[in-house]
Amino acid sequence: MTGYMGQILVADLTKNQITSLEIDNEIANKFLGGSGYAARILYDLLDPTTDPLSPENMLLFMAGPLTGTLAPCTGRHVVCGKSPITNLWGESHAGGHFGTFLKFSGYDGILVKGRAEKPVTLHIENNQAKIIPAENLWGKTTDSTQEALKKDLGRVRVACIGPAGENLVKFASIVNAERVAARCGFGAVMGSKHLKAIAVGGKHKVPLYSPDEFKELAQSSKKILGEGMSMLTDQGTAMYVDIAMMFNDMPIKYFQEIEFDDVDLINAKSMENILTGRIACYSCPIGCGRKVSVPEYDLVNVAGPEFQTLAAFGSNLMISDLNKIALMNSLCNEYGMDTISCGSTIAFATHLSDIGKADYGLTWNDPDRVIDLIHAIAKREGIGNELAEGSVSIAQKHSAEDIVLHVRGMEIPNHDPRAFSGMTTVYTTASRGASHMEGDIYSVDMGADVQELGIIAGDRLENDGKGKTAARVQEYRAFFDSVIMCHFAIVPPQKIIDLLNYAMGASYQLDDLMTIGARAVTMKRLFNLRCGLKTSDERLPTPLLKPHAESVTDDFVPDVDAQLKEYYEYRQWNRETGRPTEKALQDLEMIDLQ
Repeated sequence: MTGYMGQILVADLTKNQITSLEIDNEIANKFLGGSGYAARILYDLLDPTTDPLSPENMLLFMAGPLTGTLAPCTGRHVVCGKSPITNLWGESHAGGHFGTFLKFSGYDGILVKGRAEKPVTLHIENNQAKIIPAENLWGKTTDSTQEALKKDLGRVRVACIGPAGENLVKFASIVNAERVAARCGFGAVMGSKHLKAIAVGGKHKVPLYSPDEFKELAQSSKKILGEGMSMLTDQGTAMYVDIAMMFNDMPIKYFQEIEFDDVDLINAKSMENILTGRIACYSCPIGCGRKVSVPEYDLVNVAGPEFQTLAAFGSNLMISDLNKIALMNSLCNEYGMDTISCGSTIAFATHLSDIGKADYGLTWNDPDRVIDLIHAIAKREGIGNELAEGSVSIAQKHSAEDIVLHVRGMEIPNHDPRAFSGMTTVYTTASRGASHMEGDIYSVDMGADVQELGIIAGDRLENDGKGKTAARVQEYRAFFDSVIMCHFAIVPPQKIIDLLNYAMGASYQLDDLMTIGARAVTMKRLFNLRCGLKTSDERLPTPLLKPHAESVTDDFVPDVDAQLKEYYEYRQWNRETGRPTEKALQDLEMIDLQ
């Protein structure tokens, strides 16, 4: 099948053995690649009772059928497996060039299992792979690790962990250049396997069914994106800071308040003061990433903070010192930690100190203390050892489960469901716990709808219709995550279908887009049910069900039950068990998984 390299490399670290799996054409036709394909094969391969940090857990790095081509915004990959944060399905996406070089190496994916006796690196190049010692890299930061491997191995791209992953920090990330597979704690899973890094390289070309037609459409699609996303090109994701403030969607003081007087100090305009360049992933005409320099902290052309980081270490902690936020972001990247969960965990510990439920000695707007804590968490020193387990663990220790902001153990990202009601359904039903990446309904309700797919903008402060709309957005994004294509790629859906057909020699129609997405959503639900998912966990934290006083949201709070009732009816899932009905599985040609 064109569009694919045809095989997934399998690295058994316990046996020090390299084998491979052939791409299953039937699965690829139904699920494409990325997290959809990953969910389908891990459902068969992974024991649902597996401890996420045991040798038996598996990590699957996947590309998609358009990865490594000229199609816009397809220079991405996804890491999938069982998450140590939720004990359920996990997936973490990253941009950059690693996914592209994975395809160039001759593979569509890398399945890692087992545990090496000592630290190792996996090197894959031109269909050849070997497991090499990495004791000399253990303890190094992600930047130093990548630099050393590129010096030794040549033209490769590296995905690696830092000290946080080695120390099994629950929210440790996997870093490649300036991009990060941040959420779900897969850096800790790599650390548990003594896998320091994966280096990929090669000169293979992705086979295409209709290369001339593909090239023409890819180039015209890039032109559409380059013109339509110029604001993101110019300002990066920091552009959302001012928008979020306008809609009460900015987390302030652990989501307790709606006013942050110094927000102008951390917005896109202020970012210009430290901006030195842009970062673009492979085959991306947008270039939303920022490079920044802060001489006083020896930061020179490093990856700058994205919106989620500006919120996590900025407004949510009442910090407005942009230079220090840039340092916090850089430290998290060097240690290999998710900035959302790290910032949220520190904010929760500060909140507990503030209300007298814990004696951490933390106060709001104390950037130097936060910087110290980032070091301590990554190294598991002092109270950093406690915070390294995440905010839910802290809540359990201090009997504060009713006020910690999470869904199924995953810290809430920096979008407020009281500002965009549909995020209620997205957060409570997302396969990996609280995740804005499974359904950006806030974008839809601000006008970025997709009417030809039945995704229609609505009143952001209504409950009616949100369950169905959220389900449709989930399917749309699950399709993107199977392609794999960046969510910023606002390309007409029919053009994406045409790109797939030209790449794969397939005959997909527009309606197939949502069906493929629905299969991926359903597959991840089936995986989670085997892992013990309970519908009783589909709830928002209590603080997010209390209205903001005197806000533009008019004291609105989302109705979780009403939205979920609508969601389950649309999905044809059983509301009590959470299980897809026989009819739902038949409609998706998944009856064999009943």
